[in-house]
Amino acid sequence: MKHLYFIALFIFPALFAHAQVFDGVVKDSKTDQPLPYVNVGIIGKSVGTVTDSAGRYKLNLANHDADSLKLSMIGYKPLTYQVADFVKNADSYKTLLLQPTITQLKEVKVNNHKWKQVILGNTTQSKSGNAGFKSNRLGNEIGTIIKIKKSPTFLKQFNASIASGIVDSVMLRLNFYTVKDGMPDQLLQNQNIFLTIRKGQEKINLNLEPYNIIVEDKFFVSLEWIQNARGHGVMFSASLLSGSIISRDTSQDKWEKVGIAGIGFNVLAEY
Repeated sequence: MKHLYFIALFIFPALFAHAQVFDGVVKDSKTDQPLPYVNVGIIGKSVGTVTDSAGRYKLNLANHDADSLKLSMIGYKPLTYQVADFVKNADSYKTLLLQPTITQLKEVKVNNHKWKQVILGNTTQSKSGNAGFKSNRLGNEIGTIIKIKKSPTFLKQFNASIASGIVDSVMLRLNFYTVKDGMPDQLLQNQNIFLTIRKGQEKINLNLEPYNIIVEDKFFVSLEWIQNARGHGVMFSASLLSGSIISRDTSQDKWEKVGIAGIGFNVLAEY
């Protein structure tokens, strides 16, 4: 009898943990269309994911009743739920609706200004020094802080060198943030910027002019893993003593500085 009792102790927690895995779909509240690549996760914790191309997600919320679940996407008003309430009313949260927001472009007036072009950031193309994604977990994000020379500065092109080959095409999201207390703070762009790294590709050179990104102080630039792919992470050129890499494991996790090498992200800019 005791033997059966101990078996039950192992079985029931496992069943309970399994019951804490929730899945659903995220849609636009206006159009009722699925929203791909929405960030879904526990605020401040390494528990999170990104919706797939059909707006679907799956997330394990076990042991997080006291935490908050957040959904966020550029161009939409964030949604936040107390996990305990979300778990209790899971059936009514199978479809989550994000409300679109209207973002006005920042207007910058410059009179009789002679523009100067400059490369900002780490331009290393080293193959021996490298740094990159710790995993291919959805929402894994890495980047670096870049200083500007003068405000305002217009970002024209993002550049990076790939240090090691990849086995499959990888879709990423490029993000730009303001900086507060040495860490990423608020998103700067008002559109999603997607890019795909393909097998054999050695460099990223992405035109930023259509996004009209203007910075007035140092900023943080990052790449975020948003789609499942084969292989393990992507490694970029890096160099020692050239700034710190800042990363987070998943969508709504807290940011952390890692290592002493600076990742080879840079931008072509005008000021």
